[in-house]
Amino acid sequence: MIDKNQKLQILDEILKSNSFINSKLNAKLLTYLVKCEISGKTPSEYSIAIDVFKKDASFNPNEDTLIRVSVYNLRKKLERYYQNMGKRTKLRVKIPKGHYEVIFFNYSKENIRDLVRNPYVILLPVVFILLFIILYLLTKQPQTSALPSQINYSYSSNLLDSFINSENPKIISLGDDFIYYSDFSEFNTTPIRKMYRNSMINNEGEFEKFKSEEKQRDNFKKLPFSFFNQAAVWPLPHLVKLFKGKNVDFLIKSATNLNSNDIKSHDIVFLGSFWTLGILNQIIENLGISYNIIGEEKLEIKSNDSHDSLQTYIRTGVPAFDHIDYSLFLKVPGPNKKTIYLIVSFYATGSVGIVKYLSNQNSINELNKNFEENYENFPDYYLILFKSKGYNREVLSTELLFTKEIDPSLIVW
Repeated sequence: MIDKNQKLQILDEILKSNSFINSKLNAKLLTYLVKCEISGKTPSEYSIAIDVFKKDASFNPNEDTLIRVSVYNLRKKLERYYQNMGKRTKLRVKIPKGHYEVIFFNYSKENIRDLVRNPYVILLPVVFILLFIILYLLTKQPQTSALPSQINYSYSSNLLDSFINSENPKIISLGDDFIYYSDFSEFNTTPIRKMYRNSMINNEGEFEKFKSEEKQRDNFKKLPFSFFNQAAVWPLPHLVKLFKGKNVDFLIKSATNLNSNDIKSHDIVFLGSFWTLGILNQIIENLGISYNIIGEEKLEIKSNDSHDSLQTYIRTGVPAFDHIDYSLFLKVPGPNKKTIYLIVSFYATGSVGIVKYLSNQNSINELNKNFEENYENFPDYYLILFKSKGYNREVLSTELLFTKEIDPSLIVW
């Protein structure tokens, strides 16, 4: 049992370290969270905003990500502290993922520290597990399913059938985070491997440009395996079940490893978040669509009114609670008469919402009616905007906001 005095001593040791002496905001936030734990108070985004960041009563955690980002940064700073200056400390404090309460614990397993120094030891099993899941899904018999029984996989002939019936080789591309790393020594310790995620770097081309800008970046290397987020993985079983049920052969490839030859020679369905599109992001750029993932997460897109005005859609809430996600379903021409589909959103709620929407006959009828009312014929290429509501990562509802025909001349390869 760690008593109050020990907890305050742990806090004091951390605050005296170089990392926290030079970071007053992190020190203030950690002190507040520790004192909440000692007093038995449960901190919330709102209370942290008021007490630590001196926000006023109008602060809305559903619209402002300040607290989530700050606690995330503090959590990472603590992890780095225990990897370096505090590595020999037995009594420790941490902030569990998804929580704001701190916990104190007795750290006594030396082998855990060794694992932390070598991320490959921890992450390689994750990669193998993911590959096992994918292989299982590919070999699973069509009549069995881990998906909700009410889902109907009879898609509209105007949606994915051109992909299914095409004789071109096919790829399901899963959006993954582009992560690079470097090996270095810190505080005269043994070499450690540090990994980075830059939201502005999402493919090999952007990475090579980034490295060329400064000489000291020459030692950066792309991580040889992938991290897939839920927006890519969760809809995957739905599409695998559909395609295997129709005897469609395909490859699965991460977006960061997708190259120009793949695009020239395959029909492609992409699943993932906006910031994991990789080289397929040029489709979004060609269409004049923009998105923001730093700070306020928002999507800006031209609507179908007479002035083709720019409309802004702001993602709100936290995935663990009530939230709203926006997603796009696009069909665009690829090079060499190939076809590319994008199922893209901020979080899994949107991408799963699209797949479920397109798996329901009533929803398909609604979509067909929308196209019939706005266009003489169902267009060859199109954009569909959806709004999905969710709670605790479950999709509650998905609403069709608008459809738009895409001029194929806008897509330049």
